[in-house]
Formats: sequence, C-alpha cells, structure tokens
Amino acid sequence: IKASSRNIQMVFDKYNGVSLGALVDEKKVKNIDEDDSATSYHVINDESSTSISPLGVGLQWNHLDMKSYIVRGMPYGTVAYGKDVLPTILSGNRPTSIIIDNDDSNKMLCGSLTGKPIEQVPNRKAPISKDGIAHTYTVEKELVFHLKQSDFTWVVFFSKPVKLRCFSDAVPMVSVVAPFEEVKFRLDVTEVLSEDDDDEDLVVRMAVASECTTGRSTMKEHCDRTLGYDTVSSNMEKYLELLRKGKDFYPKNPLVGVDFPKEDDEADERMTNVVVDWDFTSTKANKSAATDQASTKLRGVTQSTQNDVDDDALIMFALPHHLESLSEKDGSMCFHTFHGRTCLVHGSTWEMPVQHGAPQSFLADRPPLADVVPDIAEALKDDIKFQLSENVLRGAADTYFPAKIMSKIGRIIEITHELKHLSGGEDAADYADADESAVAESASAAAAVDLPSDDEIESLLDDLQESVEIWLKPGGKAEKGAEAEFLFDGSWGGFVNCGCKYTFDEGHPDKGTCSNVFPSCPALADVNQDFGNGFYNDHHFHYGYHIYAAAVVAKNRPEWGERMYERVLMYVRDIANPSIDDEHFPMFRQKDWYLGNSWAAGLMSMELSPHGREQESSSEAIAAFEGIALFGTAMMDAFQDDVENLESARMVRNVGEFLTSMEVEAAKRFWHVWGEQEGSASNSSKVKDSSVGTHSNTYPSQYTKKVVGMMHDTMASFQTWFAPQDVVSYGIQLIPFTAVAQRRDDQEWTKELYPVYAKSCEIADMGSGQNSGFCVKNGWSVVQAGLLAETGKVDEAISMAKDIPSTVYLSEGADGHSATNTLWFISTRKKEEALLQ
Repeated sequence: IKASSRNIQMVFDKYNGVSLGALVDEKKVKNIDEDDSATSYHVINDESSTSISPLGVGLQWNHLDMKSYIVRGMPYGTVAYGKDVLPTILSGNRPTSIIIDNDDSNKMLCGSLTGKPIEQVPNRKAPISKDGIAHTYTVEKELVFHLKQSDFTWVVFFSKPVKLRCFSDAVPMVSVVAPFEEVKFRLDVTEVLSEDDDDEDLVVRMAVASECTTGRSTMKEHCDRTLGYDTVSSNMEKYLELLRKGKDFYPKNPLVGVDFPKEDDEADERMTNVVVDWDFTSTKANKSAATDQASTKLRGVTQSTQNDVDDDALIMFALPHHLESLSEKDGSMCFHTFHGRTCLVHGSTWEMPVQHGAPQSFLADRPPLADVVPDIAEALKDDIKFQLSENVLRGAADTYFPAKIMSKIGRIIEITHELKHLSGGEDAADYADADESAVAESASAAAAVDLPSDDEIESLLDDLQESVEIWLKPGGKAEKGAEAEFLFDGSWGGFVNCGCKYTFDEGHPDKGTCSNVFPSCPALADVNQDFGNGFYNDHHFHYGYHIYAAAVVAKNRPEWGERMYERVLMYVRDIANPSIDDEHFPMFRQKDWYLGNSWAAGLMSMELSPHGREQESSSEAIAAFEGIALFGTAMMDAFQDDVENLESARMVRNVGEFLTSMEVEAAKRFWHVWGEQEGSASNSSKVKDSSVGTHSNTYPSQYTKKVVGMMHDTMASFQTWFAPQDVVSYGIQLIPFTAVAQRRDDQEWTKELYPVYAKSCEIADMGSGQNSGFCVKNGWSVVQAGLLAETGKVDEAISMAKDIPSTVYLSEGADGHSATNTLWFISTRKKEEALLQ
C-alpha cells in the first residue's frame, strides 16, 4: 500500500508476485478458432449453482482441464488440475530457500535458468545445484519458499504427492550485461503420484505465509511495526499451522442470503441478518469439515467450537466490520490491508446482523428552530412558485440533473406540510429528539407566519407528479412519454435510458428537444453520454432522486402511488432488487457484499480505470436507499387494504432501510476520514479491542484529507470526475440535504472537516476567469453553511445561508438545493450547547 497526502492505493508489482498455472504448448492444442487462444477461459456457471456468486468467480480453461475459484477473503490461491495438466509456478523473484514437507533438513535445489553451473556471491546464494542441473524431488504435501527481493515467504500445498523440479536465477560473482528476463524462479510439477483409478483433481493451494520474513525488503510498508497490532509476520509458524489445518477446504460459489425483519418487529428494533454461505468443498473426496452449527459460525481462528473441538473448518479473511460480528474478539492472525486490519477467521457460514435504526422519515429528529421559522416561511413564498423548465417536464434531458430538481421540489412540499402540521399545534410525537417545549415554540412560530395555501401546494405537487410520471411512460415521445425514454435491457437485466441528442432552441435552452428516437440511442452507444447510464454507471445516484420524488407524490396522493407502483419499482428493482426469483433484474446490482458499500461503476468506467470499480459520492448513494425506504413506507400506507401489495411495499421499505444502514457505515469507514490513526500510541489498545466504539481511521497517516473523493477497488483518492477544486471532493460527500444526514455525518468528523472545507471554498473563489467565485456560484457555499450547522454552530450557519444570493439556487451546481431546504436543514441540526450536554 502506497500513500500520500491525496492518494492511497494498492500497488501491483508483478515481479514480486507468484503465478500459479500451467504451461501450454499452443502447437499441441487442437480446435482453436481464429478469435480464440490456447489459454482462453470462461466463467463457470454449473447447473447445480443457483447463480453466479456475488463474492467471487470460478474460471474453467477452454483447452485444458484446469479450473480456479477466486473468492473474496481467500487466504489461498487455488487451482484444480485434471489428469493431463501439470502445474507450474513462476515468479520474478529468486528464492533463498525451498523447504520440503516442513522438514528443515529436506531442502530443494534448483537448476540454473541456463542449465549450466553458476558461480555465485558467497552468503547470497540462490538454492541452485552445483552442476546447474534441475534435479527431481518428491513432495508429499507442501513446499515453503522464501523470495529474496520481496521478502515474502510462500507456502504451496498439494492435495496429492507430486514430483517436481525448479529453475532459478542466481546472484553471479560478476555483473554482466544480459537481456532482462521477467522469470527468476520457475517450479514445474513433472508427475502426479496417484493410483491409476484415482479420478480426483490435483488441487494446488498457495498462500503468503509472511510478508516481512527478514525485514530487509525494499518494500518497507510490509514491515510496518507502528500499526498498533501484530501481523502474521510476527508469528509465522502459528500462521502456517493454521494454513495447514485449513488447506483442504476452499469456497467455490458462495452465496449471500438476506433475512429481512418480520411483520411484527418493532420499528426501532428492525434488523436484517446477512448470511454468507461460502459453499466450501474439500480437496479430498473422503474428507469433510465439521457441519454442526457451532463449528460453522463465524469465529476467531484460535477459538474452539462449543464442543471444544478444534475442527478443520474453512478459514477466510474478515475485515474490521465483519469482526464486529464475532462473539469473542480475536485479532491474533491479521494482515494490514487497504481496507484496514484483516484477520483470519473460521466459519463456513457467516451471520452478520444489520440494525436498521430509526425508520426513515421526511422529518429531522428536531423541528425547525422557532426563530428560523419566519425565514423559512419567507423563502417558501418564492420556492412554492418554482417553475419546472419545459425540457424537464418533457423528459428531454439527462437522468441526473432533472431528478435533483424533482427531489428539490419534493423537499419544498414536505417542509411546507411540516410547518402546516406544526401550526396546527400537534404534539412532539413526530420528533425523535425534541422536548415538548421546543416543539411548542416551533408550533407557535409556524402558527404566526403566512404559509403557502393548499392550492399552491397542490399546484407544485401537480408539476412534481407530471415530472416523475413522464419518465415512466413507455413508448417515448410518440406515446407522450419522455423524449429521452427509458428502456429495458434484456442483456444485463436493467432499466437504462436511451439518451438525448439535445437540439437547442436559440435563445431558449429550456425549449430545446431531443432530436433522436429509439433505436437511435446515444447513451447506449457511448459510455461518456448521460454519465454512462447505458453502461450502468451511477444508476443509484440518478434513480435515487427519482424515487425520492415519487415517494413525496405517493405520500400525498396514495391513489397515484397505487397506479404507478409497478413503474416506480423499475427504478428500485434496477438498483436494489432483493428477490432471487426476479427473472428480469439481478439481485442488489450496486452492492459489494464483502466491503459493505455500493459501487457507482457499471460495466465499464469512462476512463477504463485499472483500479477497478469506483464510487464518488457516498452521500448520494445513501440518499438513494433513503428514498427507497421512504417510497416503501408511503406505499405501505397506500396499500393498507391490499394484503399482497402491502407485503411488497413492506419489502421495499425494509430493503431501503437495510441498505441505508449498510451504506452509512461504509461511508464512515471508507469515505469519512477522521479520528486517531491506526498505530498511534493512544489508539493501539482500541485497535486491539474492536469492541471499543471510538472511530478509528482506516487509512495510513500519510493521507491527510478529511474525505475520500473517489473510492476504487484498489485506490482511494482526493479527487472527483468533474472538477479539480478541493471543495468539490469535500462537498460531494455532503449532498443532498435530507433527514438521513443526521445519521450519515458524525459530529466529531464535521468539526474536523469544517475548517478545511471553509479554506478550500475560499481558495476556489479566488480562481480567475470563469472560475472566479467558483464556490459561491456553484453552490458549494450552500453546503458549507449546512456543514457549519452540523458542527453545532447553527446561528452562524443561518447568517451564512441568508447571505447566499438567490441566483445560486438556479446554478447547475446548486439546482438540487433551495433556500427553503437549506434553512430547514440548518435549523434542524443540534446546537453546540445541546451537543455539549
């Protein structure tokens, strides 16, 4: 892991890795098509499997009998070989020692790569025979070898006895100019020693036994002794013992099950249980792991079962949030990884409960402050008359910016209803963290101001309903639906948009039109169109705003919700389908079940990033699932007399709450950076005891930013797709302003974040030309005011918000905000004195 002040990434160095495979003579491989190769492979999808795993993939080579299962959390690389295939191991490092079958007196010598004797440097010799010839050795079970440059020690397990030989580069007495060769070490199995009637595959498993064997590697990151906890390198022999016990069991097609709450669960006690069945198998046909309930549950590797039997169950690596599910804390066998302390655990089935927390609501935990209610009412005078542009009402645009505006209107409507509700003198039952006197003061203030009329609310609700519905009418503009129409993609099972070739009406940009009709779909042809929607990029960001707006309409017009329910579910099923029986959409498309977060990247990224999948705005991901929960709740009210649809709506609500909770926790782990660094003296004891609730920073101390702007599979960086200014990387983790922010943004984090956010906004405003006043003009000063309120300085934030020009809310950067919602958000945060109490 390499880290700087703005970037952390896993660095892949192929010369320090080890490859497990087979050598193929292409001349001997028959029946290869022109577009094929001797080393091609395909994804295994056995008839016995219910689906391709969300936690890994099985690969079968097309022209030789070899297959491999690559699963998240595996301590081993695993390849199974048929009768006619012999394994080969390659590395760009030369070995220093090769020990056979855990016997220090039985060491292997390699032949030289040239096949000739080589004079080596004394005390730095590679294990090469004197004559340079590769001799054959018999291995019953395992090899352990140490590679010099990387300082890694590897262990290789064989499920059957084998004969093998190796070849190695050497350290010559005199350096000579020679062609650079990538391979410094090669190990070939020459024969598998088994009975003629033995049809079992040879399974070869390989694992790192120590990443810091001598401490003399140039890669010092692998020998970091300041982490505050021990890694496996501190006790390689104990770790090897565990690897030996678990060598015979490996996962093939693990599945994730989700057990949602039952109907009678109390609102604040709803919990979803995530169950991972690793679907493990054995390298030995006559050997199976213990299957009693006690032995299969997730537990530390040094713990025995309830029966006091130290069984040979499956071992896997667990991340910090997995370890929270351990009944007993055990972090003795760990690596330091990109995602934090990663420890070895037993358990062929993992059960990880996810608490939903308080139900999602359009309301905050507190009502707007009484002395701010008049300001909100004043802002509502203009905002209730907000006019949607013609192109939004015609669906002649992309799927993102219009959706933000629709959600914005939904917030204006809900805030108006909240103030009207308060003005009627209602009690404090709707607010989770407000006493009766505070509610009474706000209610009195609401009763004393002029609020929009019912007709004005209904008029804006009409516009919102029309703008939500237009996107969901099939047939495009020929059927009076959206000009940029939605389509169902049968190839990948998804809800995608055709895209819009927008033709401007000169002088009236909002009156332009989409000049294309299906099948002419720019978004399906170009990943750079419509944020990559046709390639499944950013779906939950976009659709979350659509769903939130639909939730507002359904809440206020239940009959509309009943009529449009199945159509709105197209958005939900695309990004959060919970049913394995749904033949049209995959389950939980955006979800990474191992890390716990979602990903915005779809089939391919716009830059074809080598760092894998990515997600930029953790807060918009959270808001998407908040919207699903709210839509499900609204539809439960609508379907009170429809038992079948009521259960469907309850599932939608539960899915939304569950995913919201998981996404909030993932944001705090991977996007929000604060608290003590791992390895600090004061934090070391907390790291060792994962039951301590204090937040611990996931990333190395070299990374100094308070957020991650973009999180990838193998990289976290302080940047965004669309703007280089620091304030954007900060702000994109803080939008939109909805009720879920009170769970999302830890107050300790906001206090650390605010000073650097304010400074970055100031610097951005100092830009020249079009970038002059960047922070204010693009709406990031709105976010600054909201962030200031989250630190507890509500009064100062109100003053800041009042100074924001009204034109800012019409800018592209702030079109999802409104003065009404900004003041509501600020005035419903907890004041500093309340925080102290």
